[in-house]
Amino acid sequence: MKGLSFLAGGEFFAADVTRVQKVARKMMITPVPTAQSAIVGITNLKGRVITIFSLDELLGRNRKEISDIATAVIFKSRDGYDQMGLLIDKTGSLVDIDDTKIRPPKLASGTEESFCISGIAESGDKLYRIIDIDSIINKFRREQK
Repeated sequence: MKGLSFLAGGEFFAADVTRVQKVARKMMITPVPTAQSAIVGITNLKGRVITIFSLDELLGRNRKEISDIATAVIFKSRDGYDQMGLLIDKTGSLVDIDDTKIRPPKLASGTEESFCISGIAESGDKLYRIIDIDSIINKFRREQK
């Protein structure tokens, strides 16, 4: 897998680079008061409303304070129809992750993260948690119906 690495909550993550639509720095986020806790808000990207998620909340952690201007990675669904964003602290670089070296995540019982982390892999001297974009999109697509 060729992945885009990024730092969020002091941990390294990676996501399939073919799913990345844009890295948005200094993006304006409009809060949605009635949204689920994992949803930070929405933003406008070329005329489309994009939902922005807190990775901390998706992983079952307390969300840190977020300003209305932030950095996010905007992803597209496999079918290209849906888009979503994840707040991040900092983008990394492109990483080559050997698919055969991706192992299932070790999850403590009761954690929420199993739906959004598809695996764990080492590349170079870093350990990456692999984000499952479609699982996030599908979970919130079902909950909105």
